[in-house]
Amino acid sequence: MTNTAWRVALGVVASSAFFWAVAGAVDLGLERTRKGYALPDGGEQYTFGLFAGFVAAYFSVASLTDTTAARHAALVPAAGACFGAVSCLLMGQQTRHWIAAAVMALIGAGLPLVVGLRNRTRRSRLSADTTR
Repeated sequence: MTNTAWRVALGVVASSAFFWAVAGAVDLGLERTRKGYALPDGGEQYTFGLFAGFVAAYFSVASLTDTTAARHAALVPAAGACFGAVSCLLMGQQTRHWIAAAVMALIGAGLPLVVGLRNRTRRSRLSADTTR
């Protein structure tokens, strides 16, 4: 495996961990504390998954932008969002689970589309500037 393949694998696993933790936070809910809101007792693994997954996925995707096209790098967090949507529905079938799963599915489907549209408009602007 090449170095890029390892970074993609790490990014998919880390973003999956992040969205799994989001699904777990939706399942547990938040409780009010004197400092604000927090996950209830027993949610430490989700808190760790949120922070560690976000940091590892961020650096993995950021390291991919020099070797792959942006539209391909956008598939890494999209795969994690799809995993999170499935995890959320496996944790419960209440309305909050369905809403969170729908939002994660929209993120997973929309992220590559938005990046692709942004690249297309950027290319069209560059081609318009070179023809002048």
